[in-house]
Amino acid sequence: MGITFLKNHLSQRFADLTPRERWLAVGGLLIVLVYGAYLAFYQPFAEQSRSLRQKIQAQGQIYNYLQQVGNQAAALRQQAVVDAPAEGSANQSPMAIVDFSSQQLEIKPAIKHLSPEGEDKVSVWLEHLPFDKLMSWLAILETKHRLQVLQIDVEKPSDAGEGVVNGKVLLGV
Repeated sequence: MGITFLKNHLSQRFADLTPRERWLAVGGLLIVLVYGAYLAFYQPFAEQSRSLRQKIQAQGQIYNYLQQVGNQAAALRQQAVVDAPAEGSANQSPMAIVDFSSQQLEIKPAIKHLSPEGEDKVSVWLEHLPFDKLMSWLAILETKHRLQVLQIDVEKPSDAGEGVVNGKVLLGV
């Protein structure tokens, strides 16, 4: 009874309007419906599209930065003398080399865990270390001490600033 009464009441009120008022009412209703459809359908898709474009742009910037750092590391490798290891490092253990070089380059505070993996390998867990510093250190270990990166896992921590990473590196002779 309530819905039928309301429908009849609205129909009666609409019929009582002048033709110009009817056109204004229908036009207003259409504007409200179009705006509601915009808010319900188009705007969420547009916002999601904008967000995805920003993410793609950020990933592109990260990719370009990593390419640049990779090129710098390759240039460092070419400049270094690979034929002769650093004095005394030929008979040092990888653990001692990592410890000594991390102190020299002020990376030691970022090392959270250091463990030997046999006689010729060492695992290093790093936290909150600038990516540039990590790449420079690894290039020096390879060129001057002949310690190669056998495995590396790097991630950007959620609570870190730009260019800071956590990582696990397996180094070996």
